[in-house]
Amino acid sequence: MFDKIENLYQSMYQISYGYLIEQKRDNIKLIKKIIPQIQEFVLWFLEGNRFEIEEELYQEMQSYLLQVLEDITNAIAQEDRVLLHDAVAYGMMEYLKMFMDSKREGTEDVNI
Repeated sequence: MFDKIENLYQSMYQISYGYLIEQKRDNIKLIKKIIPQIQEFVLWFLEGNRFEIEEELYQEMQSYLLQVLEDITNAIAQEDRVLLHDAVAYGMMEYLKMFMDSKREGTEDVNI
């Protein structure tokens, strides 16, 4: 799953970069294409407490992730490119990054 998370992150990064830097305004169309990968991640996250953190914190994280997903779906429905960018860049990508960072931490070479 971690490879899928990295791929999804990279896709979202490219879309966000295009939106902000290159002024490409087709982020709705591009995000629609990766909805299945977003859905797969969300379902995977909701299956269980991957970080084995306190249950209350995990429930808050679940709630926030579902809010981000709702923002994405509302933004697409309303064709709100700004809300979509914010939900992707400052919501979904932050969740993906947590797992990418945790994978890197777990694979550090202690002999360095």
